[in-house]
Amino acid sequence: MPEKYYLGLDLSTQQLKCTLIDDRHEIVWENAVNFDRDLPEFNTRHGAIVNDNVVTSPTLMWVKALDVLLSHLKETPYIDSIQGISGAGQQHGSVYWNQLGIERLENLNSDQPLAEQLRDAFAIEQSPIWQDASTTEECRALEKLVGGPQELANLTGSKAYERFTGNQISKIYHKNKKAYGKTTRINLVSSFLATLLLGHFAPVDAAEGSGTNMMDIHSHKWNEKLLDHCGGSELKEKLAKEPVEGGTVLGPINEYFVKRYGFSSSCNVLPFTGDNSATLVSMNLSEGDCVISLGTSDTVLVYLKKGAAATTESHLMAHPTDPDGFMGMLCYKNGSLAREYIRDKYADGSWDVFNKYLANKDAMFNDCIGYYYWMQEIIPFAKGIYRFENQKDVEEFNDSAVNVKAIVESQFMSMQIRLQRMGGNTVKRILASGGAATNPNILQLLSNIMGLPVYKQKGMNGASLGGALLAKFALQDKSFEDMMAEFPSSGLELVCEPDLEITKKYGSYASTYTQLENFILNP
Repeated sequence: MPEKYYLGLDLSTQQLKCTLIDDRHEIVWENAVNFDRDLPEFNTRHGAIVNDNVVTSPTLMWVKALDVLLSHLKETPYIDSIQGISGAGQQHGSVYWNQLGIERLENLNSDQPLAEQLRDAFAIEQSPIWQDASTTEECRALEKLVGGPQELANLTGSKAYERFTGNQISKIYHKNKKAYGKTTRINLVSSFLATLLLGHFAPVDAAEGSGTNMMDIHSHKWNEKLLDHCGGSELKEKLAKEPVEGGTVLGPINEYFVKRYGFSSSCNVLPFTGDNSATLVSMNLSEGDCVISLGTSDTVLVYLKKGAAATTESHLMAHPTDPDGFMGMLCYKNGSLAREYIRDKYADGSWDVFNKYLANKDAMFNDCIGYYYWMQEIIPFAKGIYRFENQKDVEEFNDSAVNVKAIVESQFMSMQIRLQRMGGNTVKRILASGGAATNPNILQLLSNIMGLPVYKQKGMNGASLGGALLAKFALQDKSFEDMMAEFPSSGLELVCEPDLEITKKYGSYASTYTQLENFILNP
């Protein structure tokens, strides 16, 4: 029997990457188009064009990247055995098709590259992306419409954020009426890839819908009051379709790709999701798993079911493979760069000294608590470095080396407290990833504060692998968990377990930690 393959694409900020897997989930081929290096004519830096708070990417660049990637894939022996294609896009970004573009899309000529045929296809040629922070006015107006940030979070899973698609659409609707009037259809970056492959407009998946501030987090349907506010009565028509669940088959790949590249005409296109959702899929999380990524930013991702609660500091998103589940997310700006700043200032710029202080110094247990908002923080919204000794505001600790322990404790206490608020009291284990996850001293402290075992994933998994797994998931009849159990990966390695006496001691400081944080926010 001929081998079957599944293709995952990931249109991220800096590149379009693909991962091809076989039926046993082994990676057989990977490739990527780097926007800055491979498509220099678009003049991007790190894949984007930055103009103060306005951050965009050229829509046509993404189209051209797909041309380039598929021409590489065409040279492989796998292309006519690919059964399905899914994938991911950078969350929140949006694409604005004009009428000519939709007509061209539905009548593609296989003798020409996509980028040539879709050159004049977009009402807005620069797509707003997730780094854009120019919609604060629109955010406040959307929250006011429903009665405040918490009310919007209860309805959509998140309070209003500048990068969320609804607020980006609202800015165009109110301030660029001409372009909005010429817009026939609006895609998210993820559904844009699916649209190109189908040759007709594709809906978003529910996980992506939850990154717009316009979808009801419980029904997974667009909320008409929010749509009307963000884009007037015509926005529903521009979005064209309600969000769909992961595992839905959208339809066969367009004939263009069969003729031009050699895909099988029976190859199906499945819903594309967001990059965080696809990464969650690639890690095969079970209910009760919590991923903590310790990188430039520190991110907490948790698979939640019953009892999931929306807060104004977290994101609650629909789960990409479980219609009844949620993905809870916390995102901290002050991650590794803040830790490196403290290392350089108090530990002679040495991780060895940093680790020695981490192991041998006491901070919280000596009533020394610090808050390290070195850059403007999101959780909570604060900036500056604050220290308290015996609950009194101090310029510096008596023993300044205590800052090393204090910065790590403070971040993990914040995560623990906010995870509980989000409904994360059913978490059973931590999966650590990111640069700082190579440091066993940091992970032991994480384990002790959370009171949970910490595991590390062997090998790197990413959004394009998650996309390939989503493609296979939709084309078979097992649950996602059962499909993954058939071919377990080399999986997880236990790094450390908690000392529960220490966990209990940290728990006794939770209310003091919260009180002092409130003092910083409301002096």
